Amino acid sequence: MRAPRRKNPRKDDRLVAGPDTDLPAMAEEADYIISTEHKDYLTSAGPGNLRSDATRCPRGLDFDTVRDWLKDAIRSGDVSALIDGDYPRYAWKRVETQVYEARLSNSGLGQYKGYPIEDHEAPGWLK
Repeated sequence: MRAPRRKNPRKDDRLVAGPDTDLPAMAEEADYIISTEHKDYLTSAGPGNLRSDATRCPRGLDFDTVRDWLKDAIRSGDVSALIDGDYPRYAWKRVETQVYEARLSNSGLGQYKGYPIEDHEAPGWLK
């Protein structure tokens, strides 16, 4: 007998917010954490430790602005249908011509790390 087809959401499936989904509250609690894995320069989190398979973050980003991008993405619902704890696993923000992806790194605290991605890696629904 075959196993029933699973209806698990994919990474790029957009969250359809229901009556119990409070995106503004999620956005308020979410936080951006500087990850040295995407840096090749010294940050407040320490010296860069760029992984060989990680996307390099551009220099000169204001991390308070990056935190605001994360919160805006969550408030607008530009998040994945994959939920981990109380938070979406991924959020996306287009800033001019660059798309940034945030990935939940601590579901208990709502902490995300972020990095730039190529346009073809972004969900098709992202404006």
